[in-house]
Formats: sequence, structure tokens, C-alpha cells
Amino acid sequence: MILREPFLCLQVCLVKIRKPYNKGVIIVYALNSTLTNQTYNYQAIKDFLEEQGFVLAGNWDYQQGYFDCKLANQDGYHFLRIPFETVNGEVEQPEAVVQLGSPFVLTHRYQDDVDQTADSGVLQASFNQFQTPVEKDGDIPKVYIEQAEQKLRLVEKTID
Repeated sequence: MILREPFLCLQVCLVKIRKPYNKGVIIVYALNSTLTNQTYNYQAIKDFLEEQGFVLAGNWDYQQGYFDCKLANQDGYHFLRIPFETVNGEVEQPEAVVQLGSPFVLTHRYQDDVDQTADSGVLQASFNQFQTPVEKDGDIPKVYIEQAEQKLRLVEKTID
């Protein structure tokens, strides 16, 4: 399943669309996983996933967050993302319990040069900090989907 929607930031929920913006595109490809709906001690799953190359994404709050594994940053950013929400406690509390959501590949495409169509001005710049994407309806390259699936299978295999 591929979802193409603009977002304000990299916070993506497969059920709800967050705040849109008009200068970037985030593409999501959902993956099937045995991790979906599994519950774990927060600190234990965080430590395990960090050993596997994941990081706690900076856009967490006390009730939910994402573990990200960067796949590449060519032609945009490409991540394997595992969402989670707290079942008991709060994120960053070692005794917290979290439930994992459905993993997905996330691609954020952007221009890496000067945006020739950008408006200038201090007021405009404070509200519009994003460039027009290179490819508004681009797909996630197959290589990153395959890489994410391999990484996910390794995590599933070694978690128990």
C-alpha cells in the first residue's frame, strides 16, 4: 500500500493524516510484520532496536513515538519506521510499556538546490521554510522497500 500525502513534518500515522504543507512530499509504504500490536517494556525494546541501528525519532511525545532506521539519503530521506504508543507509563520512563504499530518505509523527497520559485522576505520565510519537492508523486524506489523488508525480518528473527 502506498500513501501519498503532504505533511508538516515526518510524523506520519497510517490512519490519520496530520497537518499538511505544500512544499514537500512524504511517501509511505506499509509493511506486514509480526511486530505489529506486540507489547514490550519501553527500555528493553529501545535498547534492542538501537542495537539493530534504530534511533528514537525526535518527534516523540509522552504517549507515542517512532523508532527510525535510516536506509539512505539519496534522492530524499528513506527510513524504516516502527511507530509505537504507550500502554502503561510515558515515553522515556524505563518502566513504561509500549505497543508497536505497523512498520512502514517512509520517503521524504525534497529539492537539494535553490528553489527558484521561492518567495523572499522575512515574514514569508518564517512561515514557509520548505522547498517544492523534486517529484511530487514519486514512488519509493524498490531497493529501499527491499532493504527495509530485510532489516525488518532480521529484527523479527532476533527479537525473541
